[in-house]
Amino acid sequence: MGRWIFSFCIIAIETWGSVYFFETFMDRKRTGWLDKCRYAVLYIFCFVVACLGGYYVPMGIKVLLMVLILMAFCAVLYKADWKQCIFFSGLNYSLLFLTDLFMLQMENMFVSDNDVLTFLLLPSKMTWLCVVFIVRKVWKGRNNYGELSRKEWLKFSMIPLLTVASMLLMFFCKSAEAKVQTAYLFLSVGLIFINIFVIELMQGILEKEELLRESALAGQKKESQLAHYRDMQAVYERQGRKMHDYKNQIRTIQVLLKKGDTQAAAALAERLTESISVEMAAVSTNHPVVDAVLNQKFHAAREQGVSMTFRVGDMGGLRLDEEETVILLSNLLDNAIHECVKVVRQGRNAVIHVKLVQEDGKLIFSVRNPVAEKVEVTESTGLSNVKAVADKYGGDFAVSCDAEKFQAVVML
Repeated sequence: MGRWIFSFCIIAIETWGSVYFFETFMDRKRTGWLDKCRYAVLYIFCFVVACLGGYYVPMGIKVLLMVLILMAFCAVLYKADWKQCIFFSGLNYSLLFLTDLFMLQMENMFVSDNDVLTFLLLPSKMTWLCVVFIVRKVWKGRNNYGELSRKEWLKFSMIPLLTVASMLLMFFCKSAEAKVQTAYLFLSVGLIFINIFVIELMQGILEKEELLRESALAGQKKESQLAHYRDMQAVYERQGRKMHDYKNQIRTIQVLLKKGDTQAAAALAERLTESISVEMAAVSTNHPVVDAVLNQKFHAAREQGVSMTFRVGDMGGLRLDEEETVILLSNLLDNAIHECVKVVRQGRNAVIHVKLVQEDGKLIFSVRNPVAEKVEVTESTGLSNVKAVADKYGGDFAVSCDAEKFQAVVML
């Protein structure tokens, strides 16, 4: 009876440590009751595998079954794709098995009493928990795994796989020779440190990618500011040309009035008024930066034969700062204008549909435009910076494209 109670306690320690390990690297999905019962769910599966491993299933199958259960647990309860589930499940079980193997070698070298062997499992689990705490200390909460390429994931995954293979080899190739046991002991310790080093290496790569992304974002901000100044200069030049045209038209109106042709003068004055209204403010949102960007892009598009329609709301309470506003609006509109110019060159009409509203406390910004051909959506600097703004405010950014249209939607 005492052995059963002790076994229940050991499995409880393994369950708690595994959940603690996974939550170091992955965010929970908040799946309701299943999330609240995650410890109990994992405990039940671990207990079943432990019972099967003791009587019916060979050790190699037990290891594979346990890793698969941990992978399924991660996939259901954590925000992770299959690469992360495989890597962290294998890494967790490798560290768990390695500490057990380390203590087993210690026991084989110094202890001969089987009862003592059983109860030395507790120090083994405590050692594993210490390793998990060290791992959590090494990791600094950088969970943006999207920065890692598939090739990098493959390289990282080789370490846990080789660790599991080495563990099984040491377990099945037991030897009573002191030299072999000593070699296995040092190999177990070495593999533990290698797995911790892999985590540290991953941390360094993510930090480097984060710095590169921030550098690209800073460069994009500077480019956006320069583009803003260039656009303002273009506006002033355009206004200068328009003022010259307006003066000529006003003189024409004066001449018509002096000749008594009031009907022609009134018609010309009406057209002039409409032209001034469109030129000065095509869009008004009660936000100076938003108005400046939207109006600049409207005139830039019109000069290249591209039309633009707006559905806008009051942006007076917009929580983005000026740089973020320029990044968000300019990148998507510039992409739309660039693609529509290609459509115009094909002799087709190009209209960009812009929606910028605040509904139910959320900012919705969408841009939809025709395409000359289906565009392959890639992680360009512009789109990456838009995504960075969306991520900062816990929002969503989605892009879709087919043979007829391209659409980008941001919700903050």
